[in-house]
Amino acid sequence: MDYQVEHPIGTLLVFKLLGGLGGRDVFGYAVVALNALADALIIAALIRGWGVEAAACYAVILVPVLGLFFNRVDAWSTAAATVAVASWRCGRPGRSGAALAVGSVLKLWPLVLAPLTLVRSGRSEAGTFGPAQTQIDRRIPVDLTALAAFAVVAGVLAGAAAWLAGVNSVMQVLTFRGAQGWQIESVVGSLIHLQGSETVRLESGAWRIGTTTGAVSIAMFLVAAPICLWSSWRGFRRNRPGSGWLAAVASLLLSSALLSAQYVIWLTPAVGIAWAESDRRSVGIAALAVVLTQAFWSYYDDVIAGAPVALLVVVRNVVLALLVGSALLGCRERGVS
Repeated sequence: MDYQVEHPIGTLLVFKLLGGLGGRDVFGYAVVALNALADALIIAALIRGWGVEAAACYAVILVPVLGLFFNRVDAWSTAAATVAVASWRCGRPGRSGAALAVGSVLKLWPLVLAPLTLVRSGRSEAGTFGPAQTQIDRRIPVDLTALAAFAVVAGVLAGAAAWLAGVNSVMQVLTFRGAQGWQIESVVGSLIHLQGSETVRLESGAWRIGTTTGAVSIAMFLVAAPICLWSSWRGFRRNRPGSGWLAAVASLLLSSALLSAQYVIWLTPAVGIAWAESDRRSVGIAALAVVLTQAFWSYYDDVIAGAPVALLVVVRNVVLALLVGSALLGCRERGVS
């Protein structure tokens, strides 16, 4: 109750648990170990849901940003989201809904995949992960099992958040602890930054520029939410969750006042799935976005100072916009499992 909330309740609880293990070094090693476990979960889910090629594609795409992956906490929510989508594909609605809820209390972004609770996926003939044929049952479009599992797990954890951090905690997360500037990697922030770096400052844990308000952040969220959810729903409805995931998350990133470099990690499992869906165009564009992110992250001090390398941030954001269009086109064709 004595501090502004930066992370959702799930991440906060993990931090408190790891903080009780020892000092700073122990905490750091524990974070890396959990990230390694998350990486293994992502690979296992991709193999069981879409095959070795999908997992290999993910592993290759991740290579440029391995430093970000293992030294941040975005791997946890990404692993939960991957398990949720893989479980959806294989007809495990309870596991799917629960995993999505867990991912959403670690980071809010997996909520863009919520349509998986509203679209029934066929159950594999073997009743487990595997290559068996999967068809979408249109007779019962809403899978109440997935929806119920998501609601129960999310409700319990949301209640814990309100108890531990206060009812205003969600608003604090959405407004980035009341930050008054645009993060320099966001769409708006990167364009302002090109005009000069005089107002760049470290605020709420990120380098920001210019002026904005919490109300603007909320408004952008409200505008982006329907677009993200529609993109995701379209992908699940047409049995192309990889393309839908890419379109939804890229749309979310473009519409946020905060676009930290590590957020591209959220895209990486979807790249492997899109490869299995033969959406090669989106795979290539997403790979370019990852490479560009690492390119400017390697010289981030120069980016902060407004050096020419900061132009790569704008280019990366243009590539993300291209990814949205490409992935939506990838959703047009109905997938074959």
